[in-house]
Amino acid sequence: MRTGLFITAFLVGAVWATPASAQVIAQTPRPDIPAPEQDEVVETLKPTAHIGHSRKVIQTARAGALLFASFDANSDYVIDRQEVGKGIAQAFKQADRDGDDYLSLVELEGWRVAALGSEHAAPSNFAFAPNFARGVTREMFTQVLQRLADRLDKDDQSEMDGRIALGDLLKDYRPQRHRQQDNCIDKVREERRRGEQNCRNSRR
Repeated sequence: MRTGLFITAFLVGAVWATPASAQVIAQTPRPDIPAPEQDEVVETLKPTAHIGHSRKVIQTARAGALLFASFDANSDYVIDRQEVGKGIAQAFKQADRDGDDYLSLVELEGWRVAALGSEHAAPSNFAFAPNFARGVTREMFTQVLQRLADRLDKDDQSEMDGRIALGDLLKDYRPQRHRQQDNCIDKVREERRRGEQNCRNSRR
């Protein structure tokens, strides 16, 4: 008897509790989540190449690039002939520490490190002072840098327009890469040499 009453009371409580719980859930605020549109296309940015690197080609600075980039007086990213002339004159003035209109090898070396970025950068000391000269005149200094300006000015057809863009100060460098076929051949040859050596050792 008591068991029957307990089951009856439990069922009645469950019936009354279901609408109440459903009402609480219905009254709980939910965030509005927009439904995705079928025609909507999400675009993503995919890098095609690393900066300064294009698959097998790497762009590096040409000889004198740092120096000639500083000749751009009006900041238009182009060095014209007038800016080249003024830049070379200013460079010699900065290199000539004692003001005797003549560069010793010590002055030249110090200027190259400051202006070209490294003591190993081109043009070298020998380019300015060939035949083991003990110093550099203004004329020789100007000639070396002017010849360098002419090389930077030439395009792919070796034509000069008197304007050196900053892009002209870069060159393409293609590093040497071993082909997989060559590597496989080298491995086969090495394995064959190893087998022949083992065979000789076993015959002794």
